[in-house]
Amino acid sequence: MSSVGDAASWVALVGLALGTAHASLPLLAALYTAPVAAGGLVAGWALDRFDRRRLMIGDCVLRGAVFASLPVTAIFARPMAGQLYAVAAVYGLLKMVSLAGFPALIPALVPESRLDQANALEGVTYGLASLVGAGLAGLAVATAGAMPVVAFDAASYCVMALCLWSVRDVSLPAGRSVPRRGPGAGDGPRRAGFRVVARLAATNAVLRDTTIMFALFNVGEGALLVFLPDRAMRLGLGTGGYGYLVAAGTAGELLAALLLTRMTWRAPLTASIVTAQIAAAFVVVPLAVRSAAVTVAALVALGLCAAPMTAWAQSLRMRLVPPEAHGRLFALLRTAMQATPPAGAALAALVIGRGAVITVAAIAATIGVPALVLARDLLGTPGAGPEPTPAEPVQCSGPAGAATSDANSH
Repeated sequence: MSSVGDAASWVALVGLALGTAHASLPLLAALYTAPVAAGGLVAGWALDRFDRRRLMIGDCVLRGAVFASLPVTAIFARPMAGQLYAVAAVYGLLKMVSLAGFPALIPALVPESRLDQANALEGVTYGLASLVGAGLAGLAVATAGAMPVVAFDAASYCVMALCLWSVRDVSLPAGRSVPRRGPGAGDGPRRAGFRVVARLAATNAVLRDTTIMFALFNVGEGALLVFLPDRAMRLGLGTGGYGYLVAAGTAGELLAALLLTRMTWRAPLTASIVTAQIAAAFVVVPLAVRSAAVTVAALVALGLCAAPMTAWAQSLRMRLVPPEAHGRLFALLRTAMQATPPAGAALAALVIGRGAVITVAAIAATIGVPALVLARDLLGTPGAGPEPTPAEPVQCSGPAGAATSDANSH
């Protein structure tokens, strides 16, 4: 439900910004995404140091209160641009608590043999939530206004906090802990901090290259945060039209995630990720055509490409690094990837005045070129099948460059 609220609230914030004097949509998009760079690393350390469930509950309570401040203020006066910016910045600052927290909990809840399906199911959940949230928000903003949507998001955080409170046992399952071997191994991954995990992410070709690819993919996504509201207005869809376009993209993501939960993917995962990102660049190109039908079709196709990339990469990361370090791993990698949308928003702000063709070309290039450049290095990684053979566990307390995996090392 919280994901429904998040998808809806961004549409609502865009609607509020479009109707607020002196509010800048590119600046709002940047503040909604940029603070993750500051909050992400702290969130990862905290998720491995403290009880993950309790941290996520605290995050829900705090962000719920921040979003609730907008409808409360609206009772007395219209919120100003500065308050919209502050709410967006707090959301970005705390975003990684849940974004890294949920995948960090998955290995504690499901056996390793079901990780692919569990990650795809998470994609289904987020896809369905985003589809419902964005679609209903578009309708609600166009009819009832943005404030009821923001109030709903605030309430959804409370519901999410209660759901997390009801989940009691999230300890690591038997056999999933990391053996301690060799000198210094007694320090364990908990004391290693980010240094060893960061070194692993930098030296392992699959972790490094896919993170670079996804980070630049998200530059394109950041540009779409600015381009799509403008496209919705030019198509005559009104302030709620942006929600409909977002819903189209999430519909594609949901469909892809549903397909992944119903099948065992046989193709090599690294090759599949490269292919999907290159395909995403091509399906973005039709957005240059000023047509509602073409825009919706292109966004659905983009969602079909994007959702599998996330599920496949998440499975590979979980198999590379022990569960005790998953909080730091997902926070580090997702911080690197989620810190780039502001660059896309800035890019769109610079080129959108030159027309849709140039803007879309820039978006397609930032998505597709990195995959083309890194494909040879990435596809040369040994073993990238969907079901890895048991790999020697990564010692988070030892040299990070020695991580090995015979398959699926993403």
